[in-house]
Amino acid sequence: MPEVFTVTLNPAIDQMLYLKRFEPAVTNRLSSSLPWLGGKGTHVSLDLLDMGQQNKAMGIAHGETGKEVIRFLEERGIETCFQLYEGAETRTNYILIEEDGRTTTLSSRGKMLTEEEIGAFILFLRAHLSKGDWMILAGDASNCPDPFIYKRIMEELKDLNLRVFMDASGETLRQCAPAQPYLIKPNRDELAYLTDSSVDTEEEVFEAVRKMDRYGIPIVAVSLGGDGSLVKKDGELYRVFSPEVHVVNTNGCGDCFLAGLACGLLKDLPFEDTLRLAAATSAATAESEFTVGYDVARAEELKPLVRIEKH
Repeated sequence: MPEVFTVTLNPAIDQMLYLKRFEPAVTNRLSSSLPWLGGKGTHVSLDLLDMGQQNKAMGIAHGETGKEVIRFLEERGIETCFQLYEGAETRTNYILIEEDGRTTTLSSRGKMLTEEEIGAFILFLRAHLSKGDWMILAGDASNCPDPFIYKRIMEELKDLNLRVFMDASGETLRQCAPAQPYLIKPNRDELAYLTDSSVDTEEEVFEAVRKMDRYGIPIVAVSLGGDGSLVKKDGELYRVFSPEVHVVNTNGCGDCFLAGLACGLLKDLPFEDTLRLAAATSAATAESEFTVGYDVARAEELKPLVRIEKH
């Protein structure tokens, strides 16, 4: 069985700030605060582990904050393969979470990586991955001088025949799509950008997903936020309706959805069961006050409530 690796080029510590309601231009008093793990790739690693899927977290980290990221992962049972540098600090993000579940993220850019660090990391990836392994490229890479670093990684490791799962945005995603990752997870706006389409109605979303055939990507999973998702696989379209839950915090839901897709595919579950796993765990994540992690028992309760229509 292939090994699963997540890659996080710009990890973070999320400082969770809880308050009743955020008001601009006045003093806001916090009810509590808590440091937590940030970075999409590291989130996917923890979510996969909660699903019973072992994986390795890879990335680049800096200073004491970088050590905190690595320590957080290792204390929860994740095997880490990070390149750690001194002399700078991995970023800290600030997440404002209001009582009604609305969240505001203040995201730091992170320490800019040098070409030397990036080149060394690609060699680092090659040293750890084997042919046929699964690699999940997720999250912000704005700390790289090359805005298309994900495309470069895919091209330089092409001979390894990796199964690449990608969660990127904007022009980065557009540049990477022709390289044919195995799965991409655009949101509605990113789908519009990829296909030069209007996606104001559900029918327009369906039509835009069909246009994705031009790229030859096996699985396209479009996140529709609280409206669920639309997933295309092997020419089949699946409209997934998430169960209604009490939303506490929407941060991390998309990362969990991606982890659920990867986990179900790796375990060779029937595809509709894979979609139920992804949607139920994502919904359970929305009920958590943290940016990563969910109640496993609650996710099991939610699985039967996921509704899927095949088109």
